[in-house]
Amino acid sequence: MKNNQLMPGDRSPLQGATIIWFFILVCIMGVAVLHGAEIASTVETFVTGAPATGETGQPVVNITDLETGPKTINLPYVLRGRPGSIRFDAYRGVNDYLSTKYPVSYPDELDYWLQFIDESVQDRYMNRLVDSIRAAEPDRANQVRAAISLVQKIPYIDYEFDTPAKYPYHVLYHQNGDCDEKSLLLAYLLRELGYGVALFEFEEEGHMAVGIRAPEDCCYRNTGYAFIETTIASIPTDALGEYGEERVRLRSDPKVFVISEGEIFEEIRREHADAIEWNRIRDIGGDLDQYNYGRYQTLARIYGMDY
Repeated sequence: MKNNQLMPGDRSPLQGATIIWFFILVCIMGVAVLHGAEIASTVETFVTGAPATGETGQPVVNITDLETGPKTINLPYVLRGRPGSIRFDAYRGVNDYLSTKYPVSYPDELDYWLQFIDESVQDRYMNRLVDSIRAAEPDRANQVRAAISLVQKIPYIDYEFDTPAKYPYHVLYHQNGDCDEKSLLLAYLLRELGYGVALFEFEEEGHMAVGIRAPEDCCYRNTGYAFIETTIASIPTDALGEYGEERVRLRSDPKVFVISEGEIFEEIRREHADAIEWNRIRDIGGDLDQYNYGRYQTLARIYGMDY
């Protein structure tokens, strides 16, 4: 006769199954502990677009870390004499993250400059600024004009020659930049607005400016791009001023680094005509008669220039 009672040391089928599942669970948890950090990194990289540790040597970042230390920055601009302002919500966390991304040297100089513009974490926040420009100025030509004036209004600061450039986000966050940093910022904005953009590097004068695709009669020399100064408020297409800390005139042929093959800014003919008149008046020198002085004041107000 079979004894239905369990003797010491015997296990029921249910107890055996429980033990098996317990060991399976322990194994799964062990694997999770060993690989958990890698899994978390993969998820964060997918969400934020940031590189994971071990891929590029950069730390993993997430939105919570980036969006710390918020501050609101008002970016003034002048559009045909009308003042405006764009709000930009900046974060210390983004600024600090970008400060860990040191510029890399490349054999091709274009690649060197592109690394400051093609930065994925920066993109998330810079695109918000582009959207704000579009919202503030529905007319596309005025979006370009607002972006140019906005960058020109950011205070210019000079650095030692061998100081690495800052990212465009840094220029917005700190509200200052030198010629190459402010030019990188404007190139970014104009590219995202859909226009063809280039950087002009004047090696002889140690200066950088921006070019925007324009009608041939408005272009700087034979570059295919109209000249835009970024260090001070000035009229687009006017390259006859004195720029930078040394107040130099640009006489050499620049290197042209094409940032984007976008649209032609046809409406720049208006600025080109104003620049011609501005230089005509400037060439008169000495005391101006009432008409020319009035036009001088008017043009200065239209472009937010000091006079």
